[in-house]
Amino acid sequence: MSASTLTSGRIRTALSLPSGVAQDRTYTGVSTDSRRVAPGDLFVAIRGERVDGADFLPQAAAAGAAGAIISANGEHPDLSLEYFAVADPVHALGDLASNVRSAASARVIAVTGSSGKTTVKEMLSSALGEACRVYRTEGNLNSQVGLPLTILRAPRAANFWILELGASEPGEIARLTAIAAPDDVVVTTVGPAHLEAFGDEARVMDEKLDLVRGASTDGAVVVGELPVSLARAAREIRPTAIVAGLGPEADYRPDRFEVGPERVWFERSGVRAQVDVGGEHHLRDALMAAAVAEAVDIPLDSVARGLARYRPLGHRGAVRRIGDLTVLADCYNANPESFGAAIAQCRDLYPGRRLAAFVGSMLELGDHEIPAHREVGAALSEAGFSPIAATGCFAPAFDDAALASGGVVAGEGPDDVWEEFAQALTGDEVVLVKASRGARLERVLDWLEDRFGARNGRTAGGGR
Repeated sequence: MSASTLTSGRIRTALSLPSGVAQDRTYTGVSTDSRRVAPGDLFVAIRGERVDGADFLPQAAAAGAAGAIISANGEHPDLSLEYFAVADPVHALGDLASNVRSAASARVIAVTGSSGKTTVKEMLSSALGEACRVYRTEGNLNSQVGLPLTILRAPRAANFWILELGASEPGEIARLTAIAAPDDVVVTTVGPAHLEAFGDEARVMDEKLDLVRGASTDGAVVVGELPVSLARAAREIRPTAIVAGLGPEADYRPDRFEVGPERVWFERSGVRAQVDVGGEHHLRDALMAAAVAEAVDIPLDSVARGLARYRPLGHRGAVRRIGDLTVLADCYNANPESFGAAIAQCRDLYPGRRLAAFVGSMLELGDHEIPAHREVGAALSEAGFSPIAATGCFAPAFDDAALASGGVVAGEGPDDVWEEFAQALTGDEVVLVKASRGARLERVLDWLEDRFGARNGRTAGGGR
């Protein structure tokens, strides 16, 4: 399944540039990284916080790039590249992707939310994949650079594109929605994420709802049931919005369900769907995915077969067995809402087990950083987690009494607290390892494996 063909003429049309006088070139791909340019690629020279892509035009040309989107007056006349000079290469990349999207025959489903969007995207891909050819965002390429690259790489033969949209500053969802032009949309939840840019949850809510405002009037709008204000606001914009969840206000809810520590299931109209991941928040994610799939006319039995194939992506809520430890690993996303879900999963689904936590900073919370970490720290203590390794912004989040008790070890980074934390474990705990991606806590999983798993001569089960 090949991606859309890009020619010089098509690029100039998409970017509203004058027709070129040179021979029309055909481009084989698009790249924003000179180290990953393939022969025949179009290189997009983006200026970042630390580097300017225009400085790497020689490297891109040497790697075989045939042309480049650049800022005005950024040409290297000695390079044999076709140049497309624009005011803003990032915006131009989005315009190019919008052109490709407008010519695509695939049905586009866009997913956003403060947390759970990658999980729902992956579950939805599994749910649709039994009956259709599906293309989805890789990882979390959901930004003003990542989303266009995802679209530009989309195979023409796919029936569905499932695109993840993220926002780190106001206005991004509206821009990404304009680029993706989705037929159907999902807003998973709204919570205190990226508050450094948005200021408060009300502005986060307004930002996420831009996806609903920009959705096709002919498609489905699905939102999660939490917080309650999300469902109300979505219905004000789109009265036909489908609320998926467990409560009585949900339009799409199960007839029966069960939540376990490592799997959940629900039943509707006699069809049972099981997902091999634990926690009530994952059941809600599965219901949102199923609601969208049924809204686009995929039979529930096919949806159930697809959901059975779902596996967590990377370290996103995955449960691993390391020796006799049960490790809940979520080293990619962290905000107060997702922390609350993870704490509840450990506390409620592993009764009688000793709980431990290795936690790192929740990033991009702005003025809410200190109170948010204190609130989560208090929730961990109240739930009975001990020992707790508190790193980064969590280090000062616990009071002197907690530190003096020995139940909390605090330090700037994981290396500062690992040994004391490991010595406090008996080897049969439920261990929560959670932080934002920037904290790089995935190394803690390797350390746990070295100390308590097969590498240390113990028997370890595989990750789920």
